[in-house]
Amino acid sequence: MDSGISITAEKLVEVTAKYASQISVKEDEYIRAVGFSSKDMGKRVVARVSFWLVNQESTLLYCRLCNKGPFTKRGMFLHLTRMHHSEIKLLLEEEIKREIKAIL
Repeated sequence: MDSGISITAEKLVEVTAKYASQISVKEDEYIRAVGFSSKDMGKRVVARVSFWLVNQESTLLYCRLCNKGPFTKRGMFLHLTRMHHSEIKLLLEEEIKREIKAIL
């Protein structure tokens, strides 16, 4: 069970970084990451984790994990995927576990 959660979290890291950076995420990106049947769950998890990643002041984005910034949308995405990949994956794993508990 945990390895499936880990794999799902890994697939959602880039989608989450993109969403947190305020770059639009298309429906098929969620489907590609978690499959059609889990798309809605994927969206909820991504939205909740993204909330803890980025702080916005006017049009500037700052990283909540390390307080660095300001970044552009693209710069924020690159920062999150390069510097905080493992932290984002852990946050996603916890949120996916919470989602599964709510279902069971």
